[in-house]
Amino acid sequence: MIKYFFVLCTLTFLSLAFAWSGHEALTYLIVQDLPIKNRMVKITDYSYEENRIYNQDYLVVKDVSGERAFFDPLGDGKFPPDPSPIDGFMLPVWQILTIYSPEPDNGMDEGLQLDFLQGLIGNSQGVRHMKYNLGFINAFQGDTSFIYFVEMSRQAFKQGDRYWGYRFLARALHYAEDLSQPYHNAPGETGEVLWGIVDGNTRKILKNLHFLYDNYLVYLIYYSDDAARETILGSKPAFLGDERQVINSIMNFARSKFEVVHFELKKAFGDLLKTNVEMKEISQIDNKGELYILKGETLSILSYTASVIKGFLLHFLKEVGEIN
Repeated sequence: MIKYFFVLCTLTFLSLAFAWSGHEALTYLIVQDLPIKNRMVKITDYSYEENRIYNQDYLVVKDVSGERAFFDPLGDGKFPPDPSPIDGFMLPVWQILTIYSPEPDNGMDEGLQLDFLQGLIGNSQGVRHMKYNLGFINAFQGDTSFIYFVEMSRQAFKQGDRYWGYRFLARALHYAEDLSQPYHNAPGETGEVLWGIVDGNTRKILKNLHFLYDNYLVYLIYYSDDAARETILGSKPAFLGDERQVINSIMNFARSKFEVVHFELKKAFGDLLKTNVEMKEISQIDNKGELYILKGETLSILSYTASVIKGFLLHFLKEVGEIN
């Protein structure tokens, strides 16, 4: 068991730099219809004592709206929008949630000493952004990252600080979105993980599979047809309870999709998985009609995730007085 756990973590380390890409677009589409009482928010300074450590070289607490500071250079570079603050100090709710949802991938969780597990995986980023629950293995902190920032958001709203209430909430959404990615819940099938003990090619392929599926979401939202956008926009809120129930439901659904997603990626991309698959190659294989099952499963993940997050947001924002 100890040996298997070590191998699992070693393989995980190969994927730590990766997460669902396109957080900004995914969040933007999810939060379009929030019935906020006062949609404009005054920018405020950060004034919080936290029990969570960050890499201070990358932590940003000033407002960076209008700068696309955390956005990937995707698509036409204009979606989603990121205008400058109105009158220099006012932002709409959708913009705070959108522009700060990618923030945790910008380095604030890297280079830290969090717990003994990172001695096996070599990086603190994955500790905070993933959650493995495989048999006797219960590792990493992606779920508690989500819960932590929900509570920080709750505290900010109680203090009347709407700006940091929404900014902390944007960070919480990041971790929920990460855990909707099947590879954030499992690094591979058990046999592949064990074979990776002696086979470097298997380790490399598992890393590339994770990276590829991250980029496939980007492809669907930015470069494919409108199916992903319409699926997210059209999803109806699902009310599942408190933040613990919300994140558990997202993780459980992602885990239920791992096997089919993993199979379809390997079937469609084959030997291409020995290298990093580029966006043009995703497009070429999609145009051949080889990704229709993968697309359907991914759209189901997006639909479920969007529904659960929409329900969570409506419930939470009503609790803190932002919604009647």
